[in-house]
Formats: sequence, structure tokens, C-alpha cells
Amino acid sequence: MNQRTSRILLRSCLKAMPSDTFNCTMCGECCRHIDLIPQLSEFDDGTGTCIHLKNNLCDIYETRPDICRVDVMYEKTYSTIYSREDFYRLNEEACKQLALNKRLSLKQ
Repeated sequence: MNQRTSRILLRSCLKAMPSDTFNCTMCGECCRHIDLIPQLSEFDDGTGTCIHLKNNLCDIYETRPDICRVDVMYEKTYSTIYSREDFYRLNEEACKQLALNKRLSLKQ
């Protein structure tokens, strides 16, 4: 299976996931800003990008740290602070802001 086919299948699976699962768009922007997350400093390639990001995919996806798992972090840390919907919405807003920042930097 080639990279393109893998992405198409993964995106189809993500769209089919139940609504109680975070809907990642696989843009890779969160993985390009790990310098903002102290728990991921050992994965920083020196530019703020995760050393495991390859072609917008995580090459340790199955064993990635909990901080990289929105669903796990909700259950472990944030379920007493936010509803699941609010936590996902906040994460989606952060994703959109990272994508917007990328578009703005490309225009400069």
C-alpha cells in the first residue's frame, strides 16, 4: 500500500469514528510546534518539529506519548475540568489557529 492510499484510508477511518473521538485532520501542524510543549522536548529536532513526523504522519503513532493523544489526555487530565465536547472544541480551535498561522507565514 502506498503513502497516498494509506492517507485516504486513515482519513476515511477518522471520518467514520464516533463523535466521542477527536477528529484529527492530519495536517501535522501540532507536530511542527512541539517546542511549545515541555513534555515533548526530547522529540524536538531543534526547529520545533517532532523527530517522528514523516510526510505528515507519525512514525511512532501506535506508541506516541499520551500528550499526543487528545482522547487519552482528556480522560487522564481534563475530564474534571471540561466536558468532552468543550475539550475537543478547544483542541480544534488550536488546530485552526496553527493552520492559520502557517498560511499567514507563507504569505510573507
